[in-house]
Amino acid sequence: MMQNAQKEILRFDHVSKAFFGVYAVKDVSFSTYAGEVLAIIGENGAGKSTMMNMIGGVLKPNGGQMFYKGQPYAPQDPIDATKHGVSFIHQELNLFNNLSIMDNMFISGFKKIPGTPLIDKRTLRKRTRDILEMVDLHVSPDMPVEKLSPGERQLVEIAKELSRNPELIIFDEPTTSLTARETEKLFSIIERIRDDGKSIIYISHILDDVRRLSDRILVLRDGNVTDTGDTADFTPERMIHSMVGRDITHLYPET
Repeated sequence: MMQNAQKEILRFDHVSKAFFGVYAVKDVSFSTYAGEVLAIIGENGAGKSTMMNMIGGVLKPNGGQMFYKGQPYAPQDPIDATKHGVSFIHQELNLFNNLSIMDNMFISGFKKIPGTPLIDKRTLRKRTRDILEMVDLHVSPDMPVEKLSPGERQLVEIAKELSRNPELIIFDEPTTSLTARETEKLFSIIERIRDDGKSIIYISHILDDVRRLSDRILVLRDGNVTDTGDTADFTPERMIHSMVGRDITHLYPET
């Protein structure tokens, strides 16, 4: 991968985060680039969530600095991170199941008919259809989210985030509740998003999925980066050894 020819989106420069003197992330440096999937792997407690919370404006680093598109990046809160162009697709989706897809899409700001207090539902319905087309989800904008399958709900969440035109999208354990068929569709969507020039961080404990989907891998253990490189250069054994510090392949069987 020709990283030097790519546009850098996010950079961690010796970033650390400690809680009561104990480091959850220590001296971490890495970059993400437009048009690639960077997988971040590590056991529970490795520091992945802390890193994501710093990117998302939930936590602030104790040391080092983050950069976004070449400029210092220090989001004050999740809303600020979103304004910068950072989106998250969490394991627990941020949808209101009792509302329609359209209502979920625009709940933060409904477009009004000019000169009236009335919601412009015709425009919102068309916009929702256009957004759903991005993720190949062909259902009515008026469909209640509770009637969708887990995979379809995830596509709604992705569509909602894509409507904000983010440049960095973070997927956190996205296949946990999906069927094999839904997972395949999700992977196709992620690959399309990558090919459209977005920067993607993909977090998963399913190593086969990481090897298939990602372009590069970053491995964390106890808050430290223990390994990084092109996915093509990683074997399952290398991934596991970097995660735990020894060879225990039976804990992470191939699927």
